[in-house]
Amino acid sequence: MNSLIVLDALLLTVLLVIGVPVPLCFAGAVLVLMLFGDLGAATFLIGAGYSKMSSLVIIAIPLYILAGGIMSQGGIATRLVILADSVFGRLRGGLGIVVIMATAVFGAISGMASSAVAAIGTIMIPRMEERGYSRGYATALVSASAVLALLIPPSASMILFGWVTGTSILACFLAPVVPGLLLCGLLAFWNFVLTRNMPISVPPPLPARAVAREVALCTKKAAFGLAMPLIILGFIYGGVTTPTEAAAVAVVYAIPVSIYLYKDIGWRDLAEVFWRAGQTTGVLLVLIFFAAMLARVWTLENVPQQILDGFMSVSDNPIVLLLLANLFLMVIGMFMEDVSGILLASPLLMPVMQQAGVDPVQFAAIIATNLGMGLITPPTAPILYFAALIGKTPLGPMLKPTLVFVFLAYLPVVLLTTFVPELSLALPRLVLGAP
Repeated sequence: MNSLIVLDALLLTVLLVIGVPVPLCFAGAVLVLMLFGDLGAATFLIGAGYSKMSSLVIIAIPLYILAGGIMSQGGIATRLVILADSVFGRLRGGLGIVVIMATAVFGAISGMASSAVAAIGTIMIPRMEERGYSRGYATALVSASAVLALLIPPSASMILFGWVTGTSILACFLAPVVPGLLLCGLLAFWNFVLTRNMPISVPPPLPARAVAREVALCTKKAAFGLAMPLIILGFIYGGVTTPTEAAAVAVVYAIPVSIYLYKDIGWRDLAEVFWRAGQTTGVLLVLIFFAAMLARVWTLENVPQQILDGFMSVSDNPIVLLLLANLFLMVIGMFMEDVSGILLASPLLMPVMQQAGVDPVQFAAIIATNLGMGLITPPTAPILYFAALIGKTPLGPMLKPTLVFVFLAYLPVVLLTTFVPELSLALPRLVLGAP
């Protein structure tokens, strides 16, 4: 491998470890290649970055970010929490289930783990602490659950993966669903185990009829928010819209629901929502621009094939190749958030997956579960740190429950997704009739 490429990869890693903003890390790596590499005028790199950034598919991501922001400010998160609380809140450890369910549904609306942390964490962390949960545990559970946004459609990460690899976005949406549901179950199980000795106060039980009335009332209040992911996915899989058009429908739907039905925001409040969505989109586009340039150079230098050759020098056994690929993804996930990880790892590992006989749709689920685990795995763990800021708690009390979730919930799901193809392929085949 070209020594400059190796140094460039080391530079990218060092910049990420010391905490430089991710888009600037990619920009620095590209700048080094342009200054010291034998690329001529290198104007083709700018074209590569611009062509990726101007793709029509990319428009879906800022639209989903905007829709999630509107619904977050518009009261959908609060109503989801109230609904889940009416179902599970009277169980010991039930508020943990409320967090898991609410973040999964809100993640399906926003498609972003950070949005789920901000929306659900600000509501649930103080409430859990009042009921007797430790603040560190509550914050760790919110961060672990928020990563479900990568697995429950419509997922912004799966849009990116499908776009980068040329895989059907509709199939990519469906691939991580079963692993996501399995992860929900494991998180719920370990929530009950980890909270069994906490001094949790539980509301007094109600008669079954009273509980049914309460659940029905809360469902009615949350119905318009709950309908949003169903409408989006119904339009996409019903052939009415493309994923990008469905994202626009989500925004058009979210505005009147938040302003006229929930009445938690007004037209003036939308300016702040649009501003924040614009900031997030701007950062994302800069990241895509430089990541596309870096990927182009690494592809020209045959880095993906050299990674495959390196793996094959260890073993040509498909099981070993998949274990090595998972290890590679876990390391990337520790230092990058999901968008950066997908932009970098997808083209690099595609030859390895092809050699191991992995369907690209299954690869979508593998990369989603791996990078999701990386988001809460130290040392970098971007979602874990973000949750700590939202929960206003030091990282220390969060580490023990986080490591339990990583090794006893996420890791088993990653391995099952990797070695049991039907977990990720059955649903796309059922819905889309894919081979």
